[in-house]
Amino acid sequence: MTSKLGITVAVDLSSESALVSPVGRLTVRNVSSLIAVARRAGSCSGLDTVVDLRKLTGADPEAVEMIRDSGWQGRRLLGAGPVGRKHAA
Repeated sequence: MTSKLGITVAVDLSSESALVSPVGRLTVRNVSSLIAVARRAGSCSGLDTVVDLRKLTGADPEAVEMIRDSGWQGRRLLGAGPVGRKHAA
């Protein structure tokens, strides 16, 4: 079974910020897509970027570490605390 990750980017031009919200399960196989989208969102006219992981159904701890180690220059990483939760399929 493949883990699908949906990513929504909400841009607020008045506050010059972008909110990147992934949904689904974050794995080491799909985290590179999230990192790429977060970087692109931040590169658009220097928007202040926040990645919100709170809507994920689960996350591999290694994937969250990959985000932290990626050099992503966003402002905040929300919901990264309870990683590695296991959910019944």
